[in-house]
Amino acid sequence: MARFSLVKSLFVLLSICWIFPSWSATNLADFSLTNTLLSPLSIAFSAGVVVSLSLVAIARSHFAVNRIIHALLGACGLAVLAAVGDLALYFLVFILLLQIWQSDRLGQGRHLVISALCAVTATLLIVSHFWWHVPGIYVVFTLLPIFISELFLDIPQVYERAPSEPNALSNTDILGLPDRAGIREAFNEYRTREPGTAMLVMVRLEGFQQVNFHLGREFGDLLLAQSANRMKQHLQSHDVMPIVIGNDVERLAHLGGLHFVFVCSLTHQQHLHEHLCAEIIESTLKPFNVGNCIIEVSARASYVNCDEELGQFDELLTCVFLALDSSPNETIAPYQQKMQIDRLEQQARLAELAHIDFKNELELYFQPVVRNSDGDIEYVELLLRWQHPKQGILAASKFIDDIRIAGLALPLAQYVIERAAEIALALRVEGIQMPLGINLFGPEMLHEEFIEFVDRILVEHQLMPQDIIIECPSQMFTTLDQQGVAMVARLRTMGVRLCVDGFGESPLLLAKLPKLEVDYVKLGRSLTTPNQNQGNFKAVVRGIVEMQNVQECKVICEGVESQEQLQFAQNLNAFAAQGYLFTRPLSSIGMISWLKQWRWEHPVEDKPSTFDTN
Repeated sequence: MARFSLVKSLFVLLSICWIFPSWSATNLADFSLTNTLLSPLSIAFSAGVVVSLSLVAIARSHFAVNRIIHALLGACGLAVLAAVGDLALYFLVFILLLQIWQSDRLGQGRHLVISALCAVTATLLIVSHFWWHVPGIYVVFTLLPIFISELFLDIPQVYERAPSEPNALSNTDILGLPDRAGIREAFNEYRTREPGTAMLVMVRLEGFQQVNFHLGREFGDLLLAQSANRMKQHLQSHDVMPIVIGNDVERLAHLGGLHFVFVCSLTHQQHLHEHLCAEIIESTLKPFNVGNCIIEVSARASYVNCDEELGQFDELLTCVFLALDSSPNETIAPYQQKMQIDRLEQQARLAELAHIDFKNELELYFQPVVRNSDGDIEYVELLLRWQHPKQGILAASKFIDDIRIAGLALPLAQYVIERAAEIALALRVEGIQMPLGINLFGPEMLHEEFIEFVDRILVEHQLMPQDIIIECPSQMFTTLDQQGVAMVARLRTMGVRLCVDGFGESPLLLAKLPKLEVDYVKLGRSLTTPNQNQGNFKAVVRGIVEMQNVQECKVICEGVESQEQLQFAQNLNAFAAQGYLFTRPLSSIGMISWLKQWRWEHPVEDKPSTFDTN
């Protein structure tokens, strides 16, 4: 309202200072608008207005490019008023186009509209000047809205630091991008001006470890710069928050390391953040040429609504980090408030694990693996459970990651092996010769200390190596280095049998398995559920089974819960099956009784018995 009053007052003042003196300097009989505008007093007054407004616009602008453009516009206007020639009019059109480009570059929407309208009007008036000799002073009038609009432009104050502030470029990093402090300041002021729906998006690059290790940190920094340039190409939309650093405008910030952040408004496009994430991720998948080497990297992204966490920037960053870490298998991970609850629960579990008593709080359950050929039990898998004081019985998948974070992976693996050996010894006392499968969940089996512990436990409990079957997830086998392969081979040399759990979830596993020479392969649940709508599904799974049979590796179908699934597994020529169809996981306390009951209900004829009759 105050600005409207200022404009109105300025208009009245111009009228008094211009119209009345011009009228008095012109004979009443010769009075006309053209004569009035072309009078010496009107030209002089117009020149003063152009000079004054251009100087005010120059002083008002915080952008060096804008100041240069305003100075050139003012000079062109004076040249037109002085009637120095038509070259000034041509040059004026060029400067107006430059003004439009600068407004578009800074994302100044209203200023861009005003500049475009003024440029179109000036162009029409210039054409009219050449064809119908319209006075050039009309062209000069089209410059005034550009100067005046600069007075009401708040965007420079929002995104750029005051020029008197020392170290104005201190909030940049080695890539020349705004750092955490730079985007925080811009974000807070942006949300004050634009409180509509917006998303904060973070992009994490992956695959740089090998580059830094093999090519050096300098090539890693070069690859990082190339990746940032690719991302910036997709962030040219005016709906992406601009951040002014010196005379440059950036729309992407670098948090350090491999993390980049930008903010986009959803006012005009509801799913803009998802679209930009997909474009950025796709662009990073294209190989890079660094140091005459073709390098491939990947990216993941997460986003959070800027209204979450009361709009606090640092809290929003915590949310996008949490979304990425909580969803490691998702390429684009949206933040959900449940993640905060899960994190708090994890922190509570970590505090409890710091004082956990393995003997009193952890228990082993069991689930049999049943052969398809005769219905006998091939071996019994032992499953770890935590008798949580508040949450009840927790499966190992619920807390195994917490075990690793707490640094208890190796002690827990040793505890499980020792308990399995005790159970195997108890079964032998009852005349039952039954191999036991132990799911160790991953890297703990590759420790030298663990392998030596397994060897010692087998000797102490007078067990054969074949009595223990170690199961590990397929993801671990896809990332084995040379040392890991050597450790697996050492377990095989000892006679310990190995099983790959969740096979079929990683495409690299097909090439690695023949070299590892494992004994069992468990097909993942997604492969053991028959899909009758896809005719090729069964043929693909059958091919996988036949490939493992050629390698003399026994295939076990997991997740069998119905007779239909069991029939599907048998038709695949799989060796065995496991699932709720036979039994749910049961406490190992009643294992001996359950095994005897199973053997009585499922007698095996003409087959070597797994029960001794001594």
